[in-house]
Formats: sequence, C-alpha cells, structure tokens
Amino acid sequence: MKKSLLFLVLPFFTLVADANWAANYDQAFLQAKAEEKSVLVMLSQDNCKACWYMENIVFEDEVLIEKIEKEYVMLYLDVHDDDIHGLDYSGTPTLYFLSNDDKVLKRLNGVYNIKELTAAMLKIEKPEKKKELK
Repeated sequence: MKKSLLFLVLPFFTLVADANWAANYDQAFLQAKAEEKSVLVMLSQDNCKACWYMENIVFEDEVLIEKIEKEYVMLYLDVHDDDIHGLDYSGTPTLYFLSNDDKVLKRLNGVYNIKELTAAMLKIEKPEKKKELK
C-alpha cells in the first residue's frame, strides 16, 4: 500500500519547481548583467491572496519557471518591507520585466494564471544580447 501511494504522489512533486529568487535588487542586476538576462520583479505584500497564488501556484510550475529562468533573474520585493527602487504600483501583485540596465520592458498588474503569464511573456520585446567580437 505504501509503495502504491508513493507512485501516486511522486509525479505531483516532479511538477513543482522552486523558483530561484535573487536576494535583493543589487544582486539581481549584477547576476542579470553577468548572465546577459533581464530581471523579473514581483511586487507583493503580506495578506495578499493574489500574491500568494502567484508565488505558490504560478511560480511553482516547473515548465514556466524553466522558461522564466532562461531569460530572467527573478526578484521578489515586498512593497512595505523592501526598497522597491521607484517602481510604481497601484495594487499587488505587480510584475515588472526590466532590462539588465534597469529599463522597463513591460509591467503587468494583477494576478495571472500560468497560461496567461506565459502568453504575456511572449509579447515582451527583449533587448538585444551583446555579440562577442571575434
């Protein structure tokens, strides 16, 4: 019985991913520059049910996280506890897609499900990556 339960539960855990959130704003941009990526900032706050959904459902999807982490360094900022570096918001969650030189590529307000966020990300015009000289 225990073995059959393990086989039922194991596939669920393989679909859950842990997002690698940068520790702070400066670290996120240093990492983004080093890896030639952009930065995805999630502005959040305590007791925000939509923020909880984004953090614990949307940003736990393995396929989505893999797509995000190929092009972005992820940064979570609490609007009350962290320095949000002048980023504007009218509510939370608010997502900012920033170039690694801190220019806004796109701002998304509110909650998105996995499919909606994936579609929105496809529409973001990404900065050109530097080509190495030979």
